[in-house]
Amino acid sequence: MDKKIILLIFLLGLSQVFSCKEENQKKAQKTRTYPDQVVENTSMVFTQNGVKSAEIKVEYLEKYEKEDLSRGKVIFADIYDREGKHISTIQADSGWIKEKRQELMVLGDVVVKTDQGMILETQSLSWNPRSNKVTTEDFVKITKGKDVITGYGLEADQGLKELKIKKEVKGKIKEVPKEEIGG
Repeated sequence: MDKKIILLIFLLGLSQVFSCKEENQKKAQKTRTYPDQVVENTSMVFTQNGVKSAEIKVEYLEKYEKEDLSRGKVIFADIYDREGKHISTIQADSGWIKEKRQELMVLGDVVVKTDQGMILETQSLSWNPRSNKVTTEDFVKITKGKDVITGYGLEADQGLKELKIKKEVKGKIKEVPKEEIGG
C-alpha cells in the first residue's frame, strides 16, 4: 500500500513538471514577435522640412509596425545636409531604422565616407537627422589621406567636420595643410 502512494505522489509530481514545461513553451511562443512585413532590395527617403536628409538602401528589411522599427541587413545610406546637398555615405552590415523618428542605428563594419575624403570606421553608429549628429561609444578610426586618429566614443556632425573623440585618443598626422603652417 505504501508503495502505491509513493508511486502516485511521484507520478503527480512528474505531471506537474511536464505541465510547467509546456506552459513555459507556450509563453515563449506568445512573446516571440514576427515582422509585419519583409522586403528585399528596398530604399527609403528621409526628409526634414521638405528637404531630403537621407536615402537609405537595404538588401533585406524586416518591418515591425507597432514598434516603428525596421531591422535591416546590408545597409547603405546617402546623407544630405540641411540644404539637401550630399555630404557623406554610411554603410554597415546591419542596423535598425525608426522611420517615424527618422533615426538610423547601424552595426557591424560601419564605414562613413565624407565627400571631403574623410573616412570613419567603427562597429556601431547612431545617426539623428534632427540634430545632424552621429554618435558611438565604440572604438573609432578616422582617416584623411595619410592622417589617422583613433579612440573610443565619438560625437560628430554628419559631415565629420566637427568631431569629438571621448577617450584614449591617439593620432598620426603626416599631412599638415599649408594654410596651417603659414605658407
